[in-house]
Order: sequence, then C-alpha cells, then structure tokens
Amino acid sequence: MGKYRELVFNITLITIGSILFVWALYRCGIGIDWRVFLILLAFAIILDNIGIMYTDIKLSLSPTIGITTFLIFGTVGAATLMVSSVMFDTIVVRKKIKNGLLNGGMFSIAYLVAGWFYEFIGGKIGIVSFSQVKYILSYVIISFLLNNFILYYALKVQGKILFKEYWNESVLLELGTYIVMIPVSLLLAYIYFKHSLLFFVLSLTPLIFIAYAFRMIRDLIKANKRLNAIYEMVKMINSKLELEQILDTIIEVISQVVSVSAAAIYLTDSNGVAALVKSIGNREGEEGFKENYFKDEGIIGKCISSNKTIAIKDLKQDKRFLKEQFLNNYGSVVVAPLRFSGSVIGCLMVLHVETNVFDEDSVKIIEIIVDQASVAITNAKRYYEVTKKSITDPLTKTYNRRYFNDALMENIMRADETSEPVSLIMFDLDNFKLINDTYGHLVGDEVLKEVAKRIKNNVRSDDIVARFGGEEFAVILPKLTAEQAYMIAERIRNEVSSRPIRTDKGDIYVTITGGVADYPEKADSAEKLISHADRALYAGGKSKGRNKIAIYEV
Repeated sequence: MGKYRELVFNITLITIGSILFVWALYRCGIGIDWRVFLILLAFAIILDNIGIMYTDIKLSLSPTIGITTFLIFGTVGAATLMVSSVMFDTIVVRKKIKNGLLNGGMFSIAYLVAGWFYEFIGGKIGIVSFSQVKYILSYVIISFLLNNFILYYALKVQGKILFKEYWNESVLLELGTYIVMIPVSLLLAYIYFKHSLLFFVLSLTPLIFIAYAFRMIRDLIKANKRLNAIYEMVKMINSKLELEQILDTIIEVISQVVSVSAAAIYLTDSNGVAALVKSIGNREGEEGFKENYFKDEGIIGKCISSNKTIAIKDLKQDKRFLKEQFLNNYGSVVVAPLRFSGSVIGCLMVLHVETNVFDEDSVKIIEIIVDQASVAITNAKRYYEVTKKSITDPLTKTYNRRYFNDALMENIMRADETSEPVSLIMFDLDNFKLINDTYGHLVGDEVLKEVAKRIKNNVRSDDIVARFGGEEFAVILPKLTAEQAYMIAERIRNEVSSRPIRTDKGDIYVTITGGVADYPEKADSAEKLISHADRALYAGGKSKGRNKIAIYEV
C-alpha cells in the first residue's frame, strides 16, 4: 500500500508540474534575453552544487538567482530557470532521474503558482522599488511554503523517517538564508536594470563566496557535533546504563554526526551468529532488515568475518550484495565492526538513500564512535550479567529473596500512588522432603527447576516470580485483586499437578499449595501481605489436604 501511494503521488506531482509548465510556456512564452538567462542558470547550478545536505533535504542559495530572475524576466522565466537548475543538479550531477523529475514538478508548481499570485495582487515585473517589496515577499513566502509542503509530503509517502529529525533545523536555516537572499536579489535586479551586463555578472560572483561561507559554518558546526559525539561515547563507557539505553545512545550519536536514512546494530552470540538488536528508519511496507546473519552471510556476515569496515558509496554500482533486497532502497552504506579485545562482538550499519554520502571523514568518525561503543556495549553486558547474578536464584533462575523484598516494597508504593491493588501468591511444594529422601537431592533440584519454569510460564511478563526459600515460591502480581490472582494461582496449581516431571529416576508427580492476599484490601503493609498470604497457604491449603489454593480472609 505504501509503495502504491508513493507511485500515485510521484505520477501526480510530475504530471501536474509538467502540465502547468507546458501551459505557461504556451500561454505566456518566456520572452527573455537568453545570454543573461544562461549566465543566471550557470550561477544557480554552481550554488546548488555547493549547497548543504540535511539527510534527504538540500539547501542552497540558488533561490537568490531565482528571485532575481523573477524580478527581471517574470514568472515563466524564473520557473524555467529554477526547474532547469534543480533538474541539472539532481539528474546530471547526482544521477537521480526519478528525484530530478519530482524536483522539477515541485519547483514548477511552487514558482509558477507564486508568480501568478504575485501578478494577481498587483506586483509588477521589471520594477525594483520599495513599493514592490510587499509583493516580492508574498512571492517568496508562497514559493517557500509550497516547496516545503510538497517536499515534506513527498518524503512522508516515501516512508522516510529520520528526515523529520533534521526538518526543523533545515527549515530554520533556510528561513535564515532568506534574510540574506531577499535584499541581495533586489540589489542584483536593480544593478541589472541600472548598470552594464559585466557589472551585473561581477555582482553575482560574491554569492559563491557567501555560499562557501555558509558551508564552512555548517562544517564547523558538524565538526563540533562530532567532537561532542565522541565525548558522549567516552562518557557512556563509564556509565552503568542498561544495554538498551546504550544502543539508543549509539544510534542518536551517529545520527548527529553523519547523514542517516536508516541504521541498525547487530550483536554476535557465542556461535558467531549476528542478531539484530536495534534498528531505525527502515522503510515501512518493504522488506526490513534481516533478523540474523551467519558467518560470511550478506553484508553483515562479511563485515564480522573480515573484521573490516565495508563502505559502499554507490549500492547501485556495487554488485556484491545484490541478493539483499532491502539494500535496493538505499544509495550508500557503511558497516563498521564492533570490536573488543581484538574480537568482533557485532557491527553497526548506517544507510542513506543518496549515493556518495559517506566520504572518508564520515567513515572515519563512524569507526571512532563504534570503537568507543564497543567498550560501552561490553561494559553494559557485563554489568547486566553481574547484576542479574546478584538478584537471581542460581538453581531455579527466578529472583532471590533479597530482590523479592525490594520489588514488593516498590509495588506497594506504586499501588499507593495509582490507587491500584497488588496481589501476592505464596506457593509451597507438597511433600518435598519425601521427594528428597526418596530420590535424592539432585532429583529434588530438578523438580524445583521444573516447578519454577511452570510457574514462570503461567504468569504475565511484568509479574515477579521469586524463590522465597527452600521449596517455597512467591509471585507478585501488580494491578490484580486477590480474586483475580486466585485464578492465576489455580492455573499454576493445575499446570504443576496435571503432568509428571521427567527425571533420571523416572516420572514424578508433584502437587503445589498456594495462598493469596492482596494490598490494600487484605493487608495494609508489605510485611502483613507476606504474613497473610503465608497464613492462607497453611491454614486454608495445607491444613485441608494440600494441592489447594486459598484466599486470606480477614
């Protein structure tokens, strides 16, 4: 559906733009001095080529030439120049035929409609005076709004996501350049009407230096961002962030220092298989990033096995990875290995829809960042493993008593804030001592592990299962009343008792007894909640024959 919508939009834009342009030529003609027009076109093309790229958005000072041409030759002349300039830059220089046709349609609509509105409200062509400024401003505002509206919608239907992060910055910068472009355009038009052609051409030349100045300022800002990015990565190494936060930060930092249309992070497991752990920006409705890569498989597997960065400036020309369908949506890619102590632990893939986006400096900064990121990822994984060991029961892989106490207090405080209940189930295996005495402690351990597994498989993802001690387990159930928790406890009881546990000593049938209480209905503190659930377990369950679930009664 997304592809169809994009196709319809593209055809509509190109068709409307072409019809308007041909109709304008037929009705009005151009009526220009071709010598002057070609000089202006040459300057417009030069300014386009030293513009600033914001991912899929390109900014330049070429509208200065467009406004000047409009003041000299009128609506059709200006539209012809701007359409010719943008199509030359896109099709001839950047080799993007489809984008060139789309840009041509967009510029045709924006500059023709703005020019006709200018004429409709009383603006005059060939006159440069203060009385015309308000009309010229209307021309600039309408062409600006139409251009940006069409461009925004075009990028949206193409499913491009990351451009939105650059949108505000690029629009603000473009508005800032109009503060320079409008008075310069008025001055250039005045010089054309009042002075010689040679003086007019010489007056156009400073625009090139101004454009370079803007580009240098942007490059300085970019360099500063890159230094800040490296600082952020170094700072992140010493943090105790979770792995998910580390991955988010890596993607955020990368998108600040290079132009990005999509990105993905893969991490390898003990078998060398690379798994997708984080991705952004992939086009909706099309084949997404591959979830797993084996050694030497595709561009990710090749990067990991070679332990070298793969940088492709033009994916349409490079034939090595043609089988990976998602790469057909992009023009450039950099895949850099994540290394720690000489071993590859994963890789970062950065993509852009345009070709020739990632120069040597971009590749170098990506490699610097992934080197720092590798340390941060390794530290985060180690911290997670150490933390998990400190709160996990080593036998059953459920939470331990210390974590249970903290989690229960936290859930009680949250229940006070939200006025929602929290329930507790206390479980105890029936006749577990007999199992140990009959089959031995190793078999008893196998029984405990299987019972813990069955309990975890029958609760919600945000419920907390802990080994309370010995053969006793506890389950914290946020946002549930005792009656709702009772239903889950019954399901667990049935799951434990309905089928045997397979051990080396044969199949063993076990049963489990449980007690349920909730806060604040049946207990007013964490201590009483544990006490009341435990009392229900023994008074309401064990004393009445075991293999039962009981709710504490006040």
